[in-house]
Amino acid sequence: MAAIRVLVVDDHVVFSDALATILRTESDIEVVGKGGTVREAIDAARALQPDVVLLDVHMPDGSGIEAAAAIKKQRPQTQVVVLTSDEEESVLRSAVQAGVTGYLSKHESAAQVIQAVRSAAQGEALIAPYMLARLLHGMQKKDAPGPATPLTPRELAVLRELSLGHDNEAVARTLKMSPNTVRTHVQNVLSKLKVHSKLEAVSRGIREGWIRIPQEPAA
Repeated sequence: MAAIRVLVVDDHVVFSDALATILRTESDIEVVGKGGTVREAIDAARALQPDVVLLDVHMPDGSGIEAAAAIKKQRPQTQVVVLTSDEEESVLRSAVQAGVTGYLSKHESAAQVIQAVRSAAQGEALIAPYMLARLLHGMQKKDAPGPATPLTPRELAVLRELSLGHDNEAVARTLKMSPNTVRTHVQNVLSKLKVHSKLEAVSRGIREGWIRIPQEPAA
């Protein structure tokens, strides 16, 4: 199996060098390049065609969210994971709207970031459900529901499971479906909601009041 091609973009050189060094210790991950600006992120993503981009939000020439949107527009199959210390609700909203696959804190362990790269390469959403609830609390309906969901009951059940941070295999076990069936439902959900990622689908479900997620991590 080909190694996961990763582009690291962060204007803090010590951090990006350390992250690249850690990622290179994994036999299934190849760091194909690094950058430190929005322009470098977009240009490198176009030239190197990475599978996953690890991207900071704050850069000298603008926002990493701009870079994420441009990367997804020019190469939708590239998965973008925001790796930042910024947990502002507005930033996460913008990242989700830009089509990112995940949103991680720089406080995560090296092992968690490595796993995040592997999960992102599989298209899995990468954010703890309690963080999503806290940061998107303003999006969650508190009174009247939004428009009727275009999803079937089974598709809605899959979306609820995704909102709990479960990957496709976990969803399959919980809902007693085959992994292939879950993948089909996920693709139908993305298509019907006109979104690019599971994370964006979950945020849409929260915003419209179709799903509810825990406010804090389970004990």
